[in-house]
Amino acid sequence: MSCFYIKCIFGFIFVNKGLVCCWLFLLTKGFLKKFIQSRKTRVVLNTNHIFPASNPKIEVIEVIGGLIGNRALEVQTHLYRCLDEGRCYQIIDLEQVNKIDGLGIMILENIVSRGLQIRLINVKPEIDWVIRMAKKESFFQIIDEKDWTKAASLFEKDLLEKKVICGDGVLKKRQHIRVNTAFPSEFKFHRDHGATLGRANILNLGEGGVLAGHIIAMNADTEEIIRCDGMVEQEIYDLKFKLNGDVTSITVQGKCVRGFMLGESLYAGIRFNDISHYQKKIVRSFVDAHT
Repeated sequence: MSCFYIKCIFGFIFVNKGLVCCWLFLLTKGFLKKFIQSRKTRVVLNTNHIFPASNPKIEVIEVIGGLIGNRALEVQTHLYRCLDEGRCYQIIDLEQVNKIDGLGIMILENIVSRGLQIRLINVKPEIDWVIRMAKKESFFQIIDEKDWTKAASLFEKDLLEKKVICGDGVLKKRQHIRVNTAFPSEFKFHRDHGATLGRANILNLGEGGVLAGHIIAMNADTEEIIRCDGMVEQEIYDLKFKLNGDVTSITVQGKCVRGFMLGESLYAGIRFNDISHYQKKIVRSFVDAHT
């Protein structure tokens, strides 16, 4: 009888141990999923925090995550949409942003240079430090106010005093809308020592061009990896890539119109100079489907 009870006790412990392990596994899995999701940058569209009574109309967006690397492209997508739709005045709440890098700063700088009026609020000291290190403190206007309504009031006052009028004649809208992507590509360009083969990831795409990132340059003959500098203003030959889920290969000719380093990686903006009507139609359909 005692052996029977002992077996029952051990059986109970074994079963419960399994339940506990299962519970811990599920809990850990849920925690990891939550942790991974929290690392993604996203933009909260605060439709309830648009100030239509203000003149001009001011909107507030929240950025959750980091303005770093490819994550900053999500913020760029939203800000360009504001630009394209003529929503000129944006307050960007950075309360839940702990990091910003060169790409994040460049995106904000580029959107301001196109005429979008932005104000930053809830800027943490570490973000402010990076902006100052990049010598962009005079380029971005920071409102020292946590409350959205008060910040909008200060923004409105500032705009009215400066008599800033934003419209189609002032905004430098994009000719073609772009969407974020992630597929490989290869291309060629010429440097002093001859033809250079480039490989990169296409990070965003539109009818007019692409943003290429993580560029690797190689000697076209030996495929030896070489320094990848001097791309800006260079003609880009045979830029080839395939759209996600499409077997059709796109081949275009273009020009590198801008380039910048992010850590050890080179990024480049490539404008299409020569793309067939058929391939442009394919790209347009892809963009429309992902807008």
